[in-house]
Amino acid sequence: MTLILLTLLITQPLAPTPAPTTKVDSPPAAVMAPKSGDQHAIGEEVITGAADVKIQDLKPYFAPQIDPFGPVNELLAPESYVLDDGLYHSVDSMTVPQHFTHSSFLRTPVERNFIYGDMMVFLPSFESRVSTWELVVANSLGENVRRVTHKGQPPAIITWDGKTDNGDAIAAGEVYSFTFNAYDAQGNQTRIPAQPQRINGMVYQQDGEWVVSVAADQIFVGDGAQLQEQAPQRLNEAANIVKEKFKKEVVIYVYSEQEKLSAERCRVMKSELSSRAVLPTEALKAAPRFVPGLQPKLSRVEIHII
Repeated sequence: MTLILLTLLITQPLAPTPAPTTKVDSPPAAVMAPKSGDQHAIGEEVITGAADVKIQDLKPYFAPQIDPFGPVNELLAPESYVLDDGLYHSVDSMTVPQHFTHSSFLRTPVERNFIYGDMMVFLPSFESRVSTWELVVANSLGENVRRVTHKGQPPAIITWDGKTDNGDAIAAGEVYSFTFNAYDAQGNQTRIPAQPQRINGMVYQQDGEWVVSVAADQIFVGDGAQLQEQAPQRLNEAANIVKEKFKKEVVIYVYSEQEKLSAERCRVMKSELSSRAVLPTEALKAAPRFVPGLQPKLSRVEIHII
């Protein structure tokens, strides 16, 4: 009997030893009572709690694609200039009064055809020392109209103001020649001729008046009073001077060899100038100056601005 009991004890498996439990530091569990229709139908335990967790995953970073100079660059882009070709037809046409666009008070940009200030500039250069020198200006007849003489070495630049020895302005339409003579201490002469020049138009001040003098063939065709093709540009420039220098009166003198021609050209000049500059009616006058036997090349128009 004893043998049978020992045999049964040996053949029975031993009960497993319980594993040691590890204490978890967490809030106490809450027992949820089973409720009708609850997903936890058999009353299982639901453990709730909180723990500090640090996430080590790297987050993707994208730099902001914002250019602080973007608005300025947009304005300066070639296709979006503020002053583009179409602006005049869009914005300006709605904001700028049209009667100021071509105002008679404003200077009209034209190609300059007149001489302002000094008529001629010389740059003499000599290898030997100069004792005396002179500048001689002569007209087409060979008559000396101006002679300037000085002792010593000439300056690097010599200018001529377009006046004769009497202080009068030279005539528009005339051809003038220039000769520069230099002499050394022994009296040896060096002569430097310059290319003859025709004076077509000039602007100068004399006796408190501004004068615009233009050769007649620069405005009129032949022996008539019809305007030539380039006349509008020259009349525009004459009107510019009137706008800038006008004080109280403008007088137009027309020089020719025929009285009738001078009168007809005066009428045309007065009409053309009044259409280009706003002047009081009584301030614009015209006076013919016919000179019998006057050479056609010396026919000219003078506008005196007082």
